[in-house]
Amino acid sequence: MFLHTKKALSLLAILIPAAALWAQSSSGELPRPATMEQCVQYAIEHNISINQAQMNTELAKVDKTDAIGAFLPSAGLSSNYNFSKGFSFDANTNQRTNREQQTMSLSVSTQLNLFNGLKDLNSLRRARLEYASQRYNSEKILNDVSLNVVSAYISILAALEYQKVAQSQYELSKMQVERLETLYKAGKNSLGDLYEVQATLARDEQALVAANNQVDLAYLSLKQLLALDLTYDLQIDTLGYDQVSLSPLMSTSTVEIYRSAEANLPEMRKARNDIEVSRRSLAIARGSYLPTLSASYGWGDSFIFDYLNTSTGAPISIGEQWDNNSRHSIGVSLSIPIFNRLSTYNAVSRSKINLEVARLNLQQAQLELQQSVEKAYSDAVSSYKSYLAAVKAVESSREALRYATEKFEVEAISSFDYETAKNLLLKSQGDMLSAKYDYLFKVKLLEFYQTQEITY
Repeated sequence: MFLHTKKALSLLAILIPAAALWAQSSSGELPRPATMEQCVQYAIEHNISINQAQMNTELAKVDKTDAIGAFLPSAGLSSNYNFSKGFSFDANTNQRTNREQQTMSLSVSTQLNLFNGLKDLNSLRRARLEYASQRYNSEKILNDVSLNVVSAYISILAALEYQKVAQSQYELSKMQVERLETLYKAGKNSLGDLYEVQATLARDEQALVAANNQVDLAYLSLKQLLALDLTYDLQIDTLGYDQVSLSPLMSTSTVEIYRSAEANLPEMRKARNDIEVSRRSLAIARGSYLPTLSASYGWGDSFIFDYLNTSTGAPISIGEQWDNNSRHSIGVSLSIPIFNRLSTYNAVSRSKINLEVARLNLQQAQLELQQSVEKAYSDAVSSYKSYLAAVKAVESSREALRYATEKFEVEAISSFDYETAKNLLLKSQGDMLSAKYDYLFKVKLLEFYQTQEITY
């Protein structure tokens, strides 16, 4: 009996956490703690800017469907009922009558553009290109939000480590104050030394408050990107970011990274696509120089209620009137533009200018991308070197502080010298953390340029 109970409890221990995780993921909530990948995925699903971009993509899709519809004929059905009393004109006899009369008519018409300077064809091609541009723009916004989330996540990691350093410095100063208070009460130390370490403690407490505030601000920034309520208890996973090593990407040339980014990044594909959009717009504008040709067809019928034959006085049925009054029409319309007050000429001129602007926009985007790649690469190399140097500086400063602490406790050095050693360690730790997390983000940025994916 005990064995079965033990097995049941073991099974529950497995199923309950699994059920909790399933419920958490199905409800769309972030786990605690949340990994970088989970934060990025959550932002993709909930960020307002991404949702707005997706709606704009849907609008572009509707515009494309609208352009397809331009190739179809237009058709309409109309009906009319009329009641008249007094003198009126009888359309069937071409005579004036003086009586109450009720008439009913029905007509169907359709029209089809046969040729309009290829405007419909070029409009469809442009709509397809604009739809592609909007999709590229949506992808760019998604990438921007993802990178912003990564940056905010890394900022929290850095702020948490700064907080640990500030807390450590505060605890160290607090211990020294307690020690000197004991020595002062025993008459083994001066009041001036006690005041100095108390002042140091106050400064360290102020630095700790600033570090705590920086953590709160970093979390606030990430919450805003994730569209979370400000009261939401967001926690991030800090595991796996202790060690920093040189990325294999550092052996790749910036030219290779740039070529990959230029060929595949959505903003670059959009810039190239926008040139084709401008070409289609120019073709549409030039189409206004050409004649337009359209065909139309119409059918109509009418009848009069209680209509009488004027010769015999016998009533004529609605069916007979329907057969007699039916009419058909077929027409072809040709319109040749001659002069429209320079409207077409100016439209073509504007389209040519917009085409040149699109080409310049591509060149500008290529230049900015090249500069971004080179800067990210240079910053990554510099940050890694700074990190290695800072690690050595931290080790040396830690040993120097240990030595200064021993000297200070036996009153071999002043509190000023002790505080100087402590501040050197604090500065070295700050430099190391700054270089570490700057390098971490720049490497992720370079990896994104190279592969168009964010690694976690």
